[in-house]
Amino acid sequence: MEWQPATIEIVKDIVRRDLERSNHQQVAAFREYSIDPYLAPIVRYGKPEQVVIVARKGNDVIYWDDVEDGFCVSRLGSDGLVLDHCCNQDELGIALNGWIEPKENAR
Repeated sequence: MEWQPATIEIVKDIVRRDLERSNHQQVAAFREYSIDPYLAPIVRYGKPEQVVIVARKGNDVIYWDDVEDGFCVSRLGSDGLVLDHCCNQDELGIALNGWIEPKENAR
């Protein structure tokens, strides 16, 4: 089968599937940081392409990489460019883990 770029609708389905497998902290983090998914530019190996951003925390975003079939975290440039091309194949919950606030130890 020939590779086709992911659509926003496909990524919404992937998000729903991954949230079903996520723990309550990951789901809560997604609810806090999720945005309406949109296509954003990224440069992969010198070639301009697009990814689908699904969550944002400040200047950090979580996007679906349809080449790697996974979620990645990156900084977002002031021009909207996804700055970090990573080769993760993470489920959404794993990508969200870095945004989950650690609970303070009870004293």
